[in-house]
This record gives sequence, structure tokens and C-alpha cells, in this order.
Amino acid sequence: MTKAQLRDLLVSNPHDATQWIKAAAEADIIPAQIVWGQLLLDGTRVARDPAAAFVWFERAAQSGDLDGQNMVGRCYEQGWGVEPDPKLATKFFELAAAAGHVWGQVNLAQMLMRGGNPADRPRSFELFRAAAEGGTSKANLKAMNSLARFLEEGWAVPANPRGALYWYSRAAALGDHWAQYNLATILHAGGDLAAADVWLERAVSGSDDGFRRRIAPQLLARGEPALRRHGLEALRRIAASGSPADVQAYASAASEAAAAPSDLEGARRLSELPATDGRPDWRICPQASIGRRLAGYLGDRIAAMSRRIARLSNATSSCSKGAL
Repeated sequence: MTKAQLRDLLVSNPHDATQWIKAAAEADIIPAQIVWGQLLLDGTRVARDPAAAFVWFERAAQSGDLDGQNMVGRCYEQGWGVEPDPKLATKFFELAAAAGHVWGQVNLAQMLMRGGNPADRPRSFELFRAAAEGGTSKANLKAMNSLARFLEEGWAVPANPRGALYWYSRAAALGDHWAQYNLATILHAGGDLAAADVWLERAVSGSDDGFRRRIAPQLLARGEPALRRHGLEALRRIAASGSPADVQAYASAASEAAAAPSDLEGARRLSELPATDGRPDWRICPQASIGRRLAGYLGDRIAAMSRRIARLSNATSSCSKGAL
């Protein structure tokens, strides 16, 4: 069975499939080793064990599996079950990328950019371009967004605003929330406020809390009511989990929503909360139910306030200028 078929089996028969995948991994069936390693890494249906996950990814990589090579690189990059080692991460990303593995191409390009050497930018650009042109998977979309950023900033080739707009638009239409946000910044700077508003709404509603934590302080710090409305919506969605810290940040921002904020303390606190690698924090908190009720109450208050802000925005949008 392929990796995709094994993952489908986990959905249709999770209890038995977990045991079958483990047995298959132990029998040196490579697709099962990758899926079993991912289950251990994520803690899905089994106790989370990054060190064991690394062992399975490494076994698959030693057999020449490209997913295994890429995941070993990710483990060395992130310190999952092994000490972080950027050089070894780059080595394994190189192996996967050389064989055309899309995530390997994207991860290698990112490692080169993080190295900070301008001489590596042309190669990063070519890696992102190859991945962007290769399909419509999540990895391809990430490459599209990165390629657009290169074209927007002129990092490896002369700045190409039309090319940047094309790739942002393509990735945004396929559901990439960073591309949606970046597209909105270009549209906003160009004066197309209605289209920018549509893409911001999609970015906030269709993303995860990690993304929302990044953009909320930026939007709340702006003077335009329409932009602050999206920042408040990002906080509202984060606070829906019932975390007291998130509810407090939402309440702080909501209390000042009617005025142009210069430095919202609540938004800044929210942006400084620790990242969760895209995984929700399921820790039980005795105040969670109170937080959820407060979030609901504040949501009602903000809904009315947002409608007033939207009306104000319609009257003043022609004077709003500048990129997000």
C-alpha cells in the first residue's frame, strides 16, 4: 500500500490500522515506516515519541525513500527527537531536492535563506520556482508564495510586481492563507480596498491560530477601522479555545477597538505567546468554561462594534493609503 492509502485506512479503521501500520513498519515496508514515524511524531493515536519517530524516518531514508530523507532533514532542522543540526538538515534536504522532492526543494530553499548569505539567493529562487511550477499540493503553494515574495522584493532577479501578483493570486485562489494575506497587502497598497478586504477575511477565517497570532498585532496597530476589524476577528477566533490568556488579549483589544490604537498591550501579549508548531494546545484549564462564556459575550459585543466600524470604513476608505 502507498502512504496515501495507509493514511486513508487510518481514517476508515483507525484502531486496527494503527496496529497494522506498526507491524508493517517493523517488517521493513517503507511507506508504513513513514506513516508510523509521523504518528509517533504527532502523537496521533499513540504516545508522542519524537526520538522513535526519528529512528523510523532514518530507516526509511537509508533505503533511499525521499519522504524519509526530507523528514530526517526536518528532524535535524527542528530538533525533533535529535539535537538540532542545520548542516545535517541541509544535507538531507539536498538529497531529497536533487531527486525532485517538492518539500525537499522548499525546505532546502528556506535553509539557504536562513543562512543569510546573499550568494545563496539565486539558488533559493530556482528551488522555489521549480517547486511552484510542479503542482498544487501544500508544498507547491508554499513555494508559490515564497517565489512571489522574491519577485516582489527583487531578491534574486529584478523586482517584478506583475509576476509577484500572479503567484500570490494563484496560491491565494488555491487556499494558501499567507498568499492571501500578502495579496491583500498589495491590493491595499494599490487602493483596491474592497478586494483586499475579501482576501483578508479569507486569510483570517481559513487559517490556523499560529498564523492569526502573527497577523493580529499588525492589523490592530493600523489606524484603518477595516483593518482593525480583521485583527479583532483573528483574536476572536483564537479566544474561542477558551484560553484565559487569549480571552484577555481579545478583551483588551476589543476595549480599544473604537479608537486608533498606538500600541495595544493585549495584542502584543498575544504575539509573544509561545508557538505550538501548528498543533492546538489541549491542556485542560479550570477557567476554560468561563473563558468560553466571556469569549461568546465579547463576540456579541464585537459583532455590533465591527458593523459600526465597517460603516465608518466605507465612508473613509478613499483616504486610506499605504501597504499593510
